[in-house]
Amino acid sequence: MNDAITLAVAVASPLALIALVALSARGRLSVRIAARNVGRRPGQTLLVAMGLSLAALLFSASFTLESTLHQAMRAQQTADLGEVDAVVTPGGDDDRDEDDPDNDPDAGPPMLERDDVRSVERALDDPDTTVSSLLTLRLPVAHERADRGDPGLTVLGVANNDAAIRLVDGDGAEISRGGLGQDDVLLSREAARELRADRGDTVVVAGRQARVVGVYEAGAPLAPPESALVPLSALQRTADLTGRVNTVTLSYGQEVTWEADEDPVRTDLSSLVRTNGWEAEPLRASAHESADRLTTDLATLFLLFSQLSMVAGVLLIVLVVMMLAGERRQEFGVLRAMGMKRGRLGLVLTVEGLGYAVLASAAGTLAGWLAGVAASRVLSDRVADPALPPPALEFGFDPVAMATAYLIGVGVITVVFTFAAARASKVDIVSALRGSEAPSRRRWWTVPLLSLILLLGLATAALGVQNGTATETLTGLTLALGGLGALLPRLRVPRRPAHSLCAAVIIALWSVPGELFGDTGSGITLFFLAGMALVAAGVWLFVANSDLVQSFLRRVLAPLPSMASVVPISVAYSVRNRAQAGMTIAMLSIVVLTITLSGFVTAAVNQVYSDHRSVTGGFDVRAEWVAGQGAPPELGTVLAESPRVDAAKVERVGGYQEVTTEARQIDADADAEEVRVWGADDDYLLGNRYPVFLRADGLDTSEEVWDELRRTPNTAVVSAAMIPSDSAAFVGGGSDLELEGVDVLDDGLPANLRLEVTEPDGDTTTTLRVIGVVDRSAEYLGDVVTSTEGLSRVTGEDAVPGNWFVRAQDRDEVGKLEVALQRALMDHGVTTTPMREEVEFRASSNGVVQWLLMAFMGFGLVVGCAALGVVSIRSISERRNQIGVLRAIGMQISGVRRLFLIESLVITVSGIALGVGLGFAVSPGLVDSLRVDLPGVVYTVPVSVLVGVVGVTLVFSTVVSVLTSRRAGEVPPAEALRGQS
Repeated sequence: MNDAITLAVAVASPLALIALVALSARGRLSVRIAARNVGRRPGQTLLVAMGLSLAALLFSASFTLESTLHQAMRAQQTADLGEVDAVVTPGGDDDRDEDDPDNDPDAGPPMLERDDVRSVERALDDPDTTVSSLLTLRLPVAHERADRGDPGLTVLGVANNDAAIRLVDGDGAEISRGGLGQDDVLLSREAARELRADRGDTVVVAGRQARVVGVYEAGAPLAPPESALVPLSALQRTADLTGRVNTVTLSYGQEVTWEADEDPVRTDLSSLVRTNGWEAEPLRASAHESADRLTTDLATLFLLFSQLSMVAGVLLIVLVVMMLAGERRQEFGVLRAMGMKRGRLGLVLTVEGLGYAVLASAAGTLAGWLAGVAASRVLSDRVADPALPPPALEFGFDPVAMATAYLIGVGVITVVFTFAAARASKVDIVSALRGSEAPSRRRWWTVPLLSLILLLGLATAALGVQNGTATETLTGLTLALGGLGALLPRLRVPRRPAHSLCAAVIIALWSVPGELFGDTGSGITLFFLAGMALVAAGVWLFVANSDLVQSFLRRVLAPLPSMASVVPISVAYSVRNRAQAGMTIAMLSIVVLTITLSGFVTAAVNQVYSDHRSVTGGFDVRAEWVAGQGAPPELGTVLAESPRVDAAKVERVGGYQEVTTEARQIDADADAEEVRVWGADDDYLLGNRYPVFLRADGLDTSEEVWDELRRTPNTAVVSAAMIPSDSAAFVGGGSDLELEGVDVLDDGLPANLRLEVTEPDGDTTTTLRVIGVVDRSAEYLGDVVTSTEGLSRVTGEDAVPGNWFVRAQDRDEVGKLEVALQRALMDHGVTTTPMREEVEFRASSNGVVQWLLMAFMGFGLVVGCAALGVVSIRSISERRNQIGVLRAIGMQISGVRRLFLIESLVITVSGIALGVGLGFAVSPGLVDSLRVDLPGVVYTVPVSVLVGVVGVTLVFSTVVSVLTSRRAGEVPPAEALRGQS
């Protein structure tokens, strides 16, 4: 449901309610009858209200998820900022004036003096803003007793009286720093775990011994999970930086509600920062913008998928109203016989529906908000770095979103009740009083309407073929086949073959890949339409052949002694009431289909992460030079000479240097965007195993592409994130820089595909010819990859690798090799990280999002089971006389219960079978569409998902069926025969 439809419903709902209230004032008798009906049957009123509340819950959970997730994601994104809102830092080394004789190239990184901090305070001139000074350095820290160390641990120097820094322990209690001495140190939980240090241990920080006096869980601003904190003066003395800092933090003392460009560091401090060549970052405002973008992406994904469940909610509303109108039929006949006009009669049911809508939507909206809160918490916990402490989440309550969801629920329920009231007011008085079926009427407008639908479908399909769009083509063909199938029986064509053939063709059309009919546009939109069309056609096919299903069940179950007398009666009622049975089957099957297809996608994508080497390019350990001064070591030489590392256990070491700069596509309209450019050495280019699925002419294999990249400096390989894709919602988002004229379905790359890369902090540009595109599984790869010589041409300096990947000879020995590498490289300022754990976390995060998505859609299963209960209860009410006859001729209570139990289970099993069957029919094409972006995906049957969805549906439906069948067995025969309630 797009924004325009949402806005229209939200605006039209209150206007319709005002008009209805005004109309009710003129029909006070109708209002009194409606109010009496609500209070006269409390059991039925509760049932109707619960059913409508479940439907409203789906609307509310879908539309309020974004507002509840909004605050949760903001809290998660700002968890490591503490009280800091913005920072001012000195410019980097590249900002120095090389012609200035006062600049010493060996003076180390730039710093801020005391006078600089005072100038920031004067420029702000805000009494509510707290200005603090920090010194953040990466220093070697070792725990000699445990033989553990980190060559580049982030160490923060903070004044003990700085109130803006509040460290908390694992219990959430604040850690006092008032007594922190010059030889004391506080470690983060992750640093203490890595160093195997605890309170009272002694560690060595840059050659100085320090005693661990505590471990903090969170609160260190701008620090990674592994960090340490010491007094500012102690760190200045250790680094010989007395009176100097490299970070000025700002805490505004109020909530940050403005955008990043409106932050005081970008406005009040702009002149001061520009004059001194400093850098100013509005951290909290930027984090809010990042969280908002992520929230929008996740909420959009959930909303698109939940549309199918929302359709199930609408069908439940229709069923509830049908049940209510059916039970009021005899009463409406009496009112019409007494002279009540049709308009007043329709107003009775409309006003009654309005009361249900107001109350049920309120309950459903509140329940939906709670569901959104639960989904927000799970999501926000799983999109963060696993090492970061979980933030204290604050869930938002957006009155606008809640009011919109409430009005949509009220509007949909009221509209359905209004249409039902218009139809119920045309009741045939004689048949209603007798309790018999109304005589069938031939409607003259049916054939013209169906002909119009047929012509409209053909016109839409022709337009889709002309424009090359699959959505229009498939939608048009579906409308045409639907109109044709309904029209043929009125032209003397047998009903069953006409309906069955058209329904089967629709299923076949939506089961094949959409690319066969043209551009698929938004993959998720086409997925939604496919689900709707497949379920509608499947139910149509089932209903058209329901008598065959009846015959089949008779043959299978009739030989059982306890079933012989009840099976024909059970199935006959469903065959006779095809509309309500079809809607119930549709509700169950549409949700089962959605969850089944989501399970197939999750299982296929998880196959990519099952082997971490398929995501890391074939490597096991990541290494990074963090010393910051001097030159990075030659890692291969260091490992070969180190007695701690067995060189025979190291298969390959590949390195790269990364720079962040801007690039744009030549001969394209798009502006330059920021990208990460890698300059990889020969060992990495020849040793990585990332597949290249789009290649330039003359390059037939991935190995040839990487070798060409090594030999030709002005070439580059780019990430598939730069190529627009319909399946990006399933396999990951895109890049800010999108290449034009390239499609993931192309056989190769254009010959003139070139990038213009700008020199970092300069105006010089270098042209790189793109010779390959790596698939989206390459998560440990830059946006643009070239050789070290190619990067040298971009930067104007020699490219020296400061990051490396290491592949173990034996993947079972990766853990031991990583420990050996850590100890061997600590003295060289190089840190190491095992990559398997990182890949496993990413896989688990993706899995949690997918599972939560399926659980979110699982609300539809509850709605489907509720619909089953509604149908069963209506069946009991309609067939009280039949129950009385059966009991009078000797059928036992257990037989009556089995009759209704079988009837409900037949509908349930039909819905499950249809949903799962369509899932198996569509899933191969869906997985194939993912394989374009992720060649590593493998079609896998999600056994656990299938067992879960089938099991949960059967359990809930069986419980509902048992409860309703027990009610049927308790109907007294004498009262049933007299038609009494």
